[in-house]
Amino acid sequence: MTEDVTLPRPVLMVARTLSVVAGILLLGLILLTIADVISRNARDRSIIGTVDIATMLLVAIAFLGLASAEADGRHVAVELFESRVGVRTRLVFSALRTLLLIGLGLLLAWGLSEVLLSAVDRGETTNDILRLPTWPAKVVLLASFVVFFVVAIWKELLTAAAIRSELSGGQR
Repeated sequence: MTEDVTLPRPVLMVARTLSVVAGILLLGLILLTIADVISRNARDRSIIGTVDIATMLLVAIAFLGLASAEADGRHVAVELFESRVGVRTRLVFSALRTLLLIGLGLLLAWGLSEVLLSAVDRGETTNDILRLPTWPAKVVLLASFVVFFVVAIWKELLTAAAIRSELSGGQR
């Protein structure tokens, strides 16, 4: 069961800043799409590179909001099972979640770093007209996941502390 925990202000600020950046990029994507539709209707041709730019923006938009969603609890959470078990079992589940988050976070950060370095080394670009480098989107993806996992692990550690205090309070 997720406890009510408060993350440190700097962590929340970073997560929310990334979310604001995602919102600004979404606005840019909307304006680009509108401009492209107007261009196709008025001039009978599309804006060159719209697909490349939109693809890169969608990657950034999709992942920049992850940390903020985790920090604010704006995601799907299943607590039916955990609400039916005791405090000790919840503490064990919290410890397992923390270990899983650390392992998964390290694995994904390592994998995404390798993909990023490979894209830079090979000079990887998009396949459409503009041939945009893909590494900026991969930097956004890596940074988004790192911030997400920092927030998720921190939140889980705070949850474990709250459960631990509940356990010690119940034994008095």
